[in-house]
Amino acid sequence: MLYRYELKFEDGSETAVEIRLDPVSLRAVSAPDGPLPDWTLLDRCKCPVCPFDSASEHYCPVAVNMAGVAARFADKSSVMPVEARVISDEREYFKRTSLQSALSSIIGVYMVTSGCPVMEVLKPMARYHLPFASLNETVYRSVSSYLTRQYLAMKKGEEPDWSLERLKRAYADIEVLNRAMADRIRQASSKDANCNAIVILDSFAKMVPWSLDNILPGDELGLADS
Repeated sequence: MLYRYELKFEDGSETAVEIRLDPVSLRAVSAPDGPLPDWTLLDRCKCPVCPFDSASEHYCPVAVNMAGVAARFADKSSVMPVEARVISDEREYFKRTSLQSALSSIIGVYMVTSGCPVMEVLKPMARYHLPFASLNETVYRSVSSYLTRQYLAMKKGEEPDWSLERLKRAYADIEVLNRAMADRIRQASSKDANCNAIVILDSFAKMVPWSLDNILPGDELGLADS
């Protein structure tokens, strides 16, 4: 699977980021170029919810996945205007937006396909990645993906989580991870594009659980009569 982000800046310069995923495991398959930077070490700004031990896992898998793209945009300002074209196997997307918005879309895919157990709950969304998704679109995709897995769990005789309580707890852990990743990536950046991209992702992580309790009950997504 391939998601290719083509970014054109106001000065006419262009760059492209290719995210390649294994179609079965949904793990990112692009190896970082060169030696890994120190900020990717597991114990550097380690997440309080991290399940790994540095004795056996030396590097943070999320940081390793992000290392290449973080290095490329370390000296870029978050508000730089870009024309972003995203090419997937099925279709193309285009948007005039800020660099931080485009980067949040890129980094979001890298985070959920890193193999980090905390991000595992969101990994299935990478198969149907929607660049530049709004909050309502993110809530709909997140809940739909999660409930589909609960249905499959029920069919296997497992206990499904129809109340979405485990999803809310998962998002609480993701918020903790996002804060730690923002601290990490500040060490790798001279400007704020990378960090603010994570801030955008974190704002969605905060809003999804809130939306489950406040938007879905009022059916602002227009689902009840569908």
